[in-house]
Amino acid sequence: MTTDVSLEMRIKRNINEFSEAQRALAEFLLANYEQAAFLTAARVGALVGVSESTVVRFAYAIGYQGWPQLQAVLQEMVKDRLSTTTRLKLSAACNQGQEQSVMREVMETDLENLRRSLQDLKEETFNAAVEAVIKSNDIYVLGSRSARSLAHFLAFYLQMIGKRVSVVPQGLGSIFEELGAVKPGDLAIGISFPRYSRVTIEGFAYARQKGATTLALTDNVISPLGQLADITLSARSNLGSFIESFVAPLSVINALLTAVGRRDKDKTLARLDELEEIAQKHNIFYLPGGGNNNNI
Repeated sequence: MTTDVSLEMRIKRNINEFSEAQRALAEFLLANYEQAAFLTAARVGALVGVSESTVVRFAYAIGYQGWPQLQAVLQEMVKDRLSTTTRLKLSAACNQGQEQSVMREVMETDLENLRRSLQDLKEETFNAAVEAVIKSNDIYVLGSRSARSLAHFLAFYLQMIGKRVSVVPQGLGSIFEELGAVKPGDLAIGISFPRYSRVTIEGFAYARQKGATTLALTDNVISPLGQLADITLSARSNLGSFIESFVAPLSVINALLTAVGRRDKDKTLARLDELEEIAQKHNIFYLPGGGNNNNI
């Protein structure tokens, strides 16, 4: 097996063959690689609740020559990030014992989610997502429960720049009926974070079966959507509360929309000019004191 295949891809292509213990190890390493990079196999096993030999066998199972080689890969992943991580840990240590406001706690967690998402998302993966959006015929954005807000936001701006977009499920029929028109050349964008929505996963899998390209926005490549996706944009949503943090996923969406608009510049500008005329003609935007929409 070649050594130029990323850890994420090795895990993703072997995920269906993993035991429960190996899956737990995979999830731990993807979520905590900065910590695992400097731990022994025995210590990693203790943190996950498996034996040291299970950690070593896991390394072999995904194509590495034991834990030392896998650990070297993890260290390479964090090599350029140590200074930032160290500063963050020092900052946290300085604040220990001090009561922190909920506002600061939540916003600092959001900042950490953004930082980790920026580190984890590779440029080549992001560029592949941009290309998939540009080349697609029809786009189906799948998002349920709280993730439905992200689906509508993404769809709104994709429509604004001229893409044909549907948000599903709409609730007018089964998810399979709503995706009945999906065909090769279309793009299915699935959005889901823990706890994952069953209807989104089932619809995403069905769109894949019908030949659509699949793009996932989720927490990692071995999430239920990540395993089904041709392309996975990963983002952190940890908050430690009863709600999810969608700051990082929304930032990824903003970056995707901006990149698509810039890459397809002529079409985007033509569509925005058309929308400008519509807004002025139909007084779409509120202007204090009345008047028309000359400045939008």
